[in-house]
Amino acid sequence: MVIDETSQAFREKEREVKLLNKDIATARKIISDGIFNYKKKKLRARNKKQVEDLSHFEELNEYETQNDIQEAYGWAAISDDKMHYLLDLWEARETYVNEKGKFSDRVTEILQYAIDHCGDRYDEILDDFDEIQRQQRVDRKEQ
Repeated sequence: MVIDETSQAFREKEREVKLLNKDIATARKIISDGIFNYKKKKLRARNKKQVEDLSHFEELNEYETQNDIQEAYGWAAISDDKMHYLLDLWEARETYVNEKGKFSDRVTEILQYAIDHCGDRYDEILDDFDEIQRQQRVDRKEQ
């Protein structure tokens, strides 16, 4: 069944689909905000413990970059062994921070699944409207 773009039925269907897409986007945004707040809360608790864990890297506090470590070696402020030790420590700290900076658990996975499948229930309605629009484009090209 082809619905004319100017017909009342088409305009109503178009309005319905626009509202549906808006509602799906709103639901996804709310879930996404929930994930953000949940992760923030969990990371805050974990960061308190992480501060203690980062104390192993205190030797790096006087260096802002790996280049600073290499420059200290170049000026003979540190030995070759110390430079390699500090560079290895730098890499270990970055790996630790990257791994610990991310947060995921079963709750966040469930919420992400909810975002990904939020509009699945309405796929048929959206697909039907997409088909109507596709058919209208074909009809226009044929004219």
